Amino acid sequence: MFHYGRFSMKSVRVIAVFMIILLLGSQYAAAQRLPAAVVPGHYDLTFDVNRAGASFTGQESIRVEVKSPTADITLNAAEIRFETVTVDAAGGQQRATVTANDAAEQATFHVERPLQPGPATITIKYTGTLNDQLRGLYLSRANNRRYAVSQLEATDARRMFPCFDEPAMKATFSLSAIVDAADHAISNGAVLSDTPGPARGRHTVKFDTTPRMSTYLVALAVGDFVCREGSADGTPIRVCATPDKQPLTGYALEAAQQNLRFYNAWYAIKYPFKKLDIVAVPDFSAGAMENTAAIFYRETLLLADPKSAPERTKKVIAEVLAHEMAHQWFGDVVTMQWWDDIWLNEGFANWMETKPLKAWSSGWHSELDEVIANQEALRLDALSSTRPVRTKAETPEEINELFDAIAYNKGAAVLRMVEGYVGAEPFRAGVNAYLQKFQYGNARAEDFWTVMAQTTGKPVDKVMESFVDHPGAPLLSLSLQCAGGGATIQMAQERYRQLAQKPVPDERWDIPACVRLPDRSGQCDSLADRAGTMPLSTCPAWVHGNEDGLGYYRVGYPPEVVRALAAHVTMITPAERLSLIADEIALVRAGKHDVTVALDLASGMADERQETVVGAVVGMLGQFDEELTTPESRTKYRQWVSSLFGAAFAELGWSGPANETSAKKVLRAEVLGALGGIAHDPQVLARARALVEQGLQRRASIDPELRDTVVNLAAIGGNQALYDRFLAASKAAVANPEEHYRYLLALGRFSDPALVRRTIDLILSPAIRPQDTPRFVEELLGNSDTNDEAWRLLRERWAELQKKVGPFLGNPGIVASLGAFCSDARATEIREFFAAHPVPDAQRSLQQALERIDVCSAVRKSQSGVLADWLAHHEASRQAKIEGHR
Repeated sequence: MFHYGRFSMKSVRVIAVFMIILLLGSQYAAAQRLPAAVVPGHYDLTFDVNRAGASFTGQESIRVEVKSPTADITLNAAEIRFETVTVDAAGGQQRATVTANDAAEQATFHVERPLQPGPATITIKYTGTLNDQLRGLYLSRANNRRYAVSQLEATDARRMFPCFDEPAMKATFSLSAIVDAADHAISNGAVLSDTPGPARGRHTVKFDTTPRMSTYLVALAVGDFVCREGSADGTPIRVCATPDKQPLTGYALEAAQQNLRFYNAWYAIKYPFKKLDIVAVPDFSAGAMENTAAIFYRETLLLADPKSAPERTKKVIAEVLAHEMAHQWFGDVVTMQWWDDIWLNEGFANWMETKPLKAWSSGWHSELDEVIANQEALRLDALSSTRPVRTKAETPEEINELFDAIAYNKGAAVLRMVEGYVGAEPFRAGVNAYLQKFQYGNARAEDFWTVMAQTTGKPVDKVMESFVDHPGAPLLSLSLQCAGGGATIQMAQERYRQLAQKPVPDERWDIPACVRLPDRSGQCDSLADRAGTMPLSTCPAWVHGNEDGLGYYRVGYPPEVVRALAAHVTMITPAERLSLIADEIALVRAGKHDVTVALDLASGMADERQETVVGAVVGMLGQFDEELTTPESRTKYRQWVSSLFGAAFAELGWSGPANETSAKKVLRAEVLGALGGIAHDPQVLARARALVEQGLQRRASIDPELRDTVVNLAAIGGNQALYDRFLAASKAAVANPEEHYRYLLALGRFSDPALVRRTIDLILSPAIRPQDTPRFVEELLGNSDTNDEAWRLLRERWAELQKKVGPFLGNPGIVASLGAFCSDARATEIREFFAAHPVPDAQRSLQQALERIDVCSAVRKSQSGVLADWLAHHEASRQAKIEGHR
C-alpha cells in the first residue's frame, strides 16, 4: 500500500494516565486474535451491490478445517447484519446462533453439537452497508453517480464479508458480483462469465478463483469504469478509470508494461497471476493498494495528460506503479505472518520500486530518491518516541499506526544497505530463494534473513536483526589519524540523539560502514562494537563517511572535515552530497555542531547545479528560516539566501531554449522556490503572480515543470480575488486531477486569516472529498504562515473534522503535522487539547509531534543568536571585500 502524502510519523505512551490505558489495552488486544481451532481454506462470495441504496447483500460459503473439537467458530465481522448462518460437517447441517462482539470486531457462531476435527462448511447470508468512510466496501462518487469500491487493508475485510481477517489465514476466493446493467465489475480474478439477471436490469459477473491469499487483498470495484488494454510478456494489463478520465490512462499503461517486463526478468518467479487490472477510483483513502491482480489507485497518482504533464509527474506514476506491482510478489505471493512484520511488504516494495525506473530512465536519478527516502526515515528515527521496524501491534488502531516511514523507508534503507554489503547479484539470489521457499505462504523477518545468510554466506542475519529490532539509528563518529604515510579512521557508534530529548536506552548495531576517499575510491568495514578502526593506505585530506549515501546511519564529522568537504564537494557523488547536507542538519539538531558549519557548507555549494542536491540545500535553508531566524535577523538572512542563489538564477532565468533538459527546468524551479519562498524576493513573487495570471487564461503559457512552483509562489500574500480565481481554476480542472489539485491545494498557501478561515470552511464542506481533507489540513498546519490561525480554527471545529475524517482516515497525519510548531507554549497547548480530545489511533503521532516541537524549541534557543552573529560577520566580510575592490 502506498500512503499518499502520508508516512505520517504514525506510540510511546509516557504519561501516567496512558499507562493505565496501555495495560487495559494489552488485555483487550490479546482477545482480538482469533482462536486457531478453525482455519479457512476457500471462500465462495456473492455480492449483490445496491449503489442507490448504499447497501449490499452477501451470500458466503467458507470451507474450513476444524483442528480440534469445538462448538464455537469465531471469526471477524464488523458492521455486518447476519440473517442466517449454517454449518455443515460430517454429513449434517446445523443452524448456528450468532453472538457479536462489536468491540473486538468479531462474531461467534455456536452450534449445539460440537464439531469434530475435519472439514466443514460455513454458509452465511448477511447485509452490509456501503459506508462513507473509505473502508471495507464503500461508496465513492463522481460525475453525479455512485461507485462501490473496496479497501480492506489492514483490518477491513471484515466490513465486506465475515472472515478470518488475519494475514496468516490465507485461502482461495471465488467471487461473483450482481450489479446494475450499466455497471462493470472488477475483481482479483479474470471474468469467467457475465450473464443477465437474476433480476431485470441487473447482471451477474463471475470471476476466476484466486490463488491462496490473505483477506485484505480481496478487491471489488463496481461502476461505469472504462479501460485501456495492453499486455506485457503475455499477461493482459488494463488501466481503468471513470469515462471522463479514460484519456489520461495511456502513460500509466506504458509504465505498467515497462515495469512488468523488468520484474519478469528480475524475479525467478514470473508474474504469478493471470491478468493485471489497475484502477483509478474517485475516492480512495490510501495512495494505492496492491490487491492481488487488481491494484486500486487515487486518480492523481495514476492519471496524467501526456502532452502537458511534467516529467516529475510521469516519474511518480511509474514509481507508484512499480511499488504496487512489486507487492504482487512482496505481500501477495509471500505475506508477512503478522502485522508486526509489515515492513516485509512495504519496505521491500519501497526498495524494489526504484529498480525498474533506473533501467527505464537514468535521467530520473532514482538513486537520489533512495537517499532522500533514507533521510526521511532517519528524521523519524531520531525521535525518542520512534519504534523498531518490527513493533508489536494487536488492535486495528495499533496496526494502522505501523504504516509509517519506519516500515516503508527504514525497511527499504536497511535492505539497500545490506544489498551493498553483500553485492547486488548475491542479494538478488537470496531474495529469489526467499520468495520461492515461502510462495503463497507467510513469513517472518527471521525467515528472510536466514535464507539471505544461507544464500550469500555473509552474516546478514546479524546486521539485519540489529537494525530491524532496535529503535533509533546509529551516529557513526569518524576521526582521521595519519602516521607513516598511512592513516587510520577511528570509528565510534552511539544512538543518535537530538537536543531536549528524554533519555533513551543506548543501542549497538552491526554496521556495514563504507567511506568515500578523495581519489573517488570507496572502502568498507564492519563495526559491531562501540568503537573500531579502518586502516587506509594513504593519508587523505578528508573522508566522506557514507559511500553513495546508502548506509542507514548518521555520520558525525569534525567541523573542519565538513568545511573541507564543502571545498571539494564535486569530488563526492550527488548522493553523498545529499547525505552530507542531511547529516549536517542532524548534527546541528543534536547540539554537536552550531549552525555556522551548515551555513558554511551551503556557501560552499553555491555552484551546485544538480537539481536534487540544490533542492536539498533549499530545504535546509528553508528549515533554518522557519526555525532559527528572528524578526531582527530575518531580513539579513533572506538577503543572504538571495545572494547565494543569484548566480544560478542569472544562468537560468525564467525560461530556457526549446531543447532545454528536464533537469535544467527542475533546477530552475528549485532556485525560484528559494528566491520566492525563502528570500521572498519581491520581483520573483511579482513575476510568479503575473505568470499565473497568464496561465489561468492560457495554461500552456507556463512550462509544465514550473507550474507547481509559480502557483505556490503566487499564493504567498495573495488576496481574495486571486483566491477566488484559484478556487475557480480547481473546479474547472476536475477532469484533470493534476491541474485540479495544483490550484486546490495552493489555497492553503494564502495566509490572510480571513482566507485561512475560508479554507477551513471549504475543507469541512462537502466540496472537499474526505480522502483529501487530511492532506489539506496538513498543508495548513505545516505552513508557518498559516498554522497559528489554522490550529485555532481547527480546535474550534475539531468535532466537525472528526466526523469527516474519523480515526481511520486522517488523524495520524493531521496530528503529526502539528510538529511544525516550534515553541514551548504551543507544545503545552497541544498537550492540553489532546488530553481533553483523545486520539487513540494517533498516540505515537502525538508523542512524535510534541517531541519535534520540543527539539525545535531547544535548537531555536541554542542557535538563533549564533545565526544572527554569522550573518553579521558575513555582511561585514562582504562589505570589506567591496571596500577592498574600490
